[in-house]
Amino acid sequence: MLGLALLLVGMAARAHLVRNTAVILDVGEHAVEAEIQVPLDQLSLALTRSFTAVPEDVIRQREAELPGYFREHLGASTPDGRPFSVEVGAVGVQHVEDGECLVAHVTLRPPSGASSRVFTLTDTVVMHEVMNHRALVSVRRDFHHGLFGENQEMVGSVSAQAPSLALDRTQGSWWKGFRAVFLLGTRHIAEGTDHLLFLLVLLLPAPLLARAGSWGERDRLRSSLSRILGVVTAFTAGHSITLAAAALGVLRLPSQPVEVLIAVSILVSAVHSVRPIFPGREPWVSAAFGLVHGLAFATVLADLGFDSWALASSILGFNLGIEAMQAAVVMLVLPWLLLWSRAPGFTVLRITGATVAGAAACGWVLERALGVSSPLGPWIESTAAHGWAGLVILATTSLGLYAWGRMGRQGSHAQAESA
Repeated sequence: MLGLALLLVGMAARAHLVRNTAVILDVGEHAVEAEIQVPLDQLSLALTRSFTAVPEDVIRQREAELPGYFREHLGASTPDGRPFSVEVGAVGVQHVEDGECLVAHVTLRPPSGASSRVFTLTDTVVMHEVMNHRALVSVRRDFHHGLFGENQEMVGSVSAQAPSLALDRTQGSWWKGFRAVFLLGTRHIAEGTDHLLFLLVLLLPAPLLARAGSWGERDRLRSSLSRILGVVTAFTAGHSITLAAAALGVLRLPSQPVEVLIAVSILVSAVHSVRPIFPGREPWVSAAFGLVHGLAFATVLADLGFDSWALASSILGFNLGIEAMQAAVVMLVLPWLLLWSRAPGFTVLRITGATVAGAAACGWVLERALGVSSPLGPWIESTAAHGWAGLVILATTSLGLYAWGRMGRQGSHAQAESA
């Protein structure tokens, strides 16, 4: 019995060590936002000193005193010892990874004249009673270090023996954060199949002239380039406006209707590529739908949770990243579209591309509006993952058809001259 008791005690100790508290920090210019994830069994033991207490019952009974408990056992101070103010926000039970945790959101504000980037964090939550407990501290968001919540940076841990941890986040820079958010913008477009599909489908008929309700002969190169520039610029202007407005909190819309409207924009562009429904007004339509796409872009920045200064820099960098990737895609695809438009078979490309895009858009509308799954959207997503192969095929086919067309024209001229 004694051996069994010792074995159970050892197993319990190892279990306590595995279930650590997580302290996740978002470092801003004027405050540090902390999310504390405390395992319920560990918190219940600290509050009651009883291994037999039911954690859910303990939390329910002690709910009113939990904010004060966190203010008492969590804090921060400047290097010269001045305390940060502690504001406890939402406190509630959530399922985190492999168990139930009490999650508390705490704001740590430095005293006047002090920096929020250099401080000593002190955490005795649970550890004032459970001596073998630890809290793992990580930084989730920090603009100056290019952290936006995707990957956390582990910065240390605290324990009953060493309850304080000194943090110095002054080694980052504005340029590092700006570069990271710029790359985030480029990646968002590269991975945003629906955004790219809208733009590409709108470009499909750009080399052509609309005559009598249909796409006819090819336009002059200068006119085609001018029209394409107008479409891309209008789309940029549209999404830049709503991106800034939504990211700053001026404009708020639920994400579902925005995603549905993005799919609708692709469908409208696909129909226009088959048969012109707004000839000559492509820039205006592009700008209007750009407003919708900008709302979707803004959700990425809203999730970053930055304060005003970092948010303004993020809007600029993210938008420039979007524009850079859009410009790169247009410059890679456009020459081959223009070349193919002067060769046989461009009508087949235009209608086939528009049909596939329209079918994918219908699938996305059903999926996003009604929750009806469709294989078309995922198929487009997987196809887009092989974009470089598609570009090679487009370039090779364009060159081959253009050369074939020239050879055919030269042969016709030669026959006419011999006749």
